[in-house]
Amino acid sequence: MSKIRVGIVGAGFIAKIHMDAFKENYPYFEVVGVCASKKENAERFARNYDIPVIFNNFEQLCESDQIDVVDICAPTNLHDLITLKACECKKHVICEKPLLGYHGEDKPDVERVGTEISKTEMYRKVMEKVRFLEQKIVSAGIKFMYAENWVYAPAVQKMKKLLRTSSGVVFELRAECSHSGSQASYSREWRTSGGGSLMRLGSHPVAAVLHLKAFEGIVRDGVSIKPVAVTAQTGFLTKMSALEGKDCYVVRGWEDVEDWSIVIIDFEDGSKATVFSTDVSLGGIKNRIELYGSNAMITANITPNNSMIAFAPGENVWKEEYIAEKLETKSGYSFPSFDEFWTRGFPQEMRDFALSIIEDKKPASDYELAKQTVQIIYAAYLSAESGKKVELG
Repeated sequence: MSKIRVGIVGAGFIAKIHMDAFKENYPYFEVVGVCASKKENAERFARNYDIPVIFNNFEQLCESDQIDVVDICAPTNLHDLITLKACECKKHVICEKPLLGYHGEDKPDVERVGTEISKTEMYRKVMEKVRFLEQKIVSAGIKFMYAENWVYAPAVQKMKKLLRTSSGVVFELRAECSHSGSQASYSREWRTSGGGSLMRLGSHPVAAVLHLKAFEGIVRDGVSIKPVAVTAQTGFLTKMSALEGKDCYVVRGWEDVEDWSIVIIDFEDGSKATVFSTDVSLGGIKNRIELYGSNAMITANITPNNSMIAFAPGENVWKEEYIAEKLETKSGYSFPSFDEFWTRGFPQEMRDFALSIIEDKKPASDYELAKQTVQIIYAAYLSAESGKKVELG
């Protein structure tokens, strides 16, 4: 079998994770090219991973006859542009989360997109972009593979097996992705991030609960259970006046994006899901889902979990050894991740994408999940601004 030839757009943190996942699936993939906004970054990435071709831009990469799949590891505001070009060139797409957002691209003179443009307008424009992109993907006849690793996390996969076996009814799902804040400069402003903690972090748990409810419906009745309404609140907790003069160990300096959010999703069968996503949570990243059903309760601690426990009396005991993502200190008790890459589902994700191309089948994480996730997120922003429940059309 000839290998699937991949071109990566982007050379940052997530591109490295994808590259390692491709290497774990070496019988299927061959990464043949890379491009980045700064050519020196692409050159360094290519050297580190022995990638033979460096493209000048994503247009050139998409047009190359050496590429079968375009892997989008670029910032969110470029996702739809790169996907459209890939569609034009009839190339399959792997796209990092979230699918897309509103960045004030049509209003370059607005200084603070997040506070000066209504969420009603944002929601409408995002849904227009989502529908337009879907039309192009369908017309091009390409595979769109949504890189939502939570879908492939072993804990979530086991939760699905238990749910299938129990034949129970899911009353409620609770999910969270939180940590003490991104250090990336792009995350501070809506124009470059498309939203705050809900957009950056919430896309994971939102997608996971949507995926689980769809799975429940399919295994029981052959039809996925869809979301119908959203209620939400967002907050700017690191701007509280009580913090003045106090030590603060979480990231501050957010401009026009939120650092806290809660979203309640209503499903058509009457069940609920609650999603937390915040930048004000110390102690490392929390990736967690709880399921409450008619005959069972399941908790999936993706990270951290207590499969390994360590203690160090001082910060320098573990030196440069990696412990866990977003952990503020290595002293005291901690939960080292022995294989966070596998635990979070990255190699499993790429294997599914390879098989979806080879066997011409739908990936477990596809455009429908990407579309629903971004709709929930922007409906949540609208709900938080209006103080009302938003019905999903």
